[in-house]
Amino acid sequence: MTAFHTIAIPHDDILQGRLTMDVFAADLWEVFKGRGVDEYRKPELFFQKTYETEGLKTLLDVVGKRLAGKGGDPVLQIQTPFGGGKTHTLIAMYHKAAEWGAKRVVMVGTSMSAKDTLWGSLEEQLTGKRTNFKDLTSPGRTDEFRDMLANAGPVMILMDEVLEYITKASGVTVGESTLADQTIAFMQELTETVSTLDKVVLIITLPSSNMPNMNAKSQQLLQNLQSVSGRMEKIYSPVQEHEITKVIGLRLFSHIDKKKAGKVINQFVEYATRESLLPAGVEASEYRSRFEDSYPFLPEVVDILYQRWGSYFTFQRTRGALRLLALVIYSLKENNLPYITLSDFDLANQEIRQELLKHIGMEFNGVIAADITGPESGATKINAVLGKAHQGLRLGERVTTAIFMYSFSGGVERGVTLSEIKRNATTLENPSAIVSEAVEELKGRLFYIQSQAGKYFFTNHANLNHLLLVRMENI
Repeated sequence: MTAFHTIAIPHDDILQGRLTMDVFAADLWEVFKGRGVDEYRKPELFFQKTYETEGLKTLLDVVGKRLAGKGGDPVLQIQTPFGGGKTHTLIAMYHKAAEWGAKRVVMVGTSMSAKDTLWGSLEEQLTGKRTNFKDLTSPGRTDEFRDMLANAGPVMILMDEVLEYITKASGVTVGESTLADQTIAFMQELTETVSTLDKVVLIITLPSSNMPNMNAKSQQLLQNLQSVSGRMEKIYSPVQEHEITKVIGLRLFSHIDKKKAGKVINQFVEYATRESLLPAGVEASEYRSRFEDSYPFLPEVVDILYQRWGSYFTFQRTRGALRLLALVIYSLKENNLPYITLSDFDLANQEIRQELLKHIGMEFNGVIAADITGPESGATKINAVLGKAHQGLRLGERVTTAIFMYSFSGGVERGVTLSEIKRNATTLENPSAIVSEAVEELKGRLFYIQSQAGKYFFTNHANLNHLLLVRMENI
């Protein structure tokens, strides 16, 4: 069959193995300073690799109208789950502002020192110097402050990671208050002032209030910030879950031949229908449509990364998925696979494995070696048991890899059904029954696999197979 990488052509950075995190990590401050990778710094390349979601289109429309003096919301907050595309959206608006002829003010909390001020940065970027607003006390809604904004012409103010800055500023004493208190007061004054001016727009990003790694102090600061800015703002979400496959496809691939992809997808759907592998309650036409959106990845690849692995607060949903999928594509670019499933994630590949283990713990290195990738692992032994006709398929590794990828979640959901294993581990040239045989063999040979309520999953606790082996060795 036709290899996926001749149908979906990866971008050059992926083919060349340029897969460091900075390629996928959007940084507004670096773009503002004219630094960083070309994918974000150069507008033409940025929009070439950016899927314009419904949310992004709406935001650009609202902001464009506001800067042109044709209405639109004066204060916008962008709020998504961690890694949900906030900074990417700010960069899109930063580049568009240049097209619209607007002045751009950029403040990124992670790049500001504890004793810097938002009002000082605002004055410096608009006038080229800090003269009137260089104190640590908020300037208030003075005519002087309002005139500075009004006289600057169309102005777009972009604030990213504001909570990070306020957390640092809480340690700076200003009279009987702190710089954090002064900043929160300024945010209220700024939003009220911006709302009175026709061609000024303020866009802020804030994290979700239910971030699990946020301490009580940060939670309180966030609530204070939301209470003052929320009086004027409108909240937007730039990426909806159903759009993530299109975001991934445009960022990872320069071109996808829809006609050739359609042939592969039709073959798979026909095979899956014949072998009863489609998800329960899902029509063939519905699954085909989902596969068309996610190709060359089986739909479950994106689902599991975004929903299960993405539920770890350490896994940044969009950039984390992009980085991991880019590594997988690079590892498979010499293979003749027609599409990519979770079984194709090579856990023997150091970079792919570490990209996963940093979310679940390095103790799973031993689990992977013992049951999946090691020369004496249960998966390797199964390949020989299944007979010579199927040894080249590496079904032992494919089955165990699929189980591993389904085993983890930041929530309560974990595990994989036999049907899901078959859908990922089988190949179009072979009956899925051989996968069922592999699963049966693995149950008696793997040391860390568990099963419950019809689902299989890995843990870092040894099962009876391991205990029996230790007992026999002791005897």
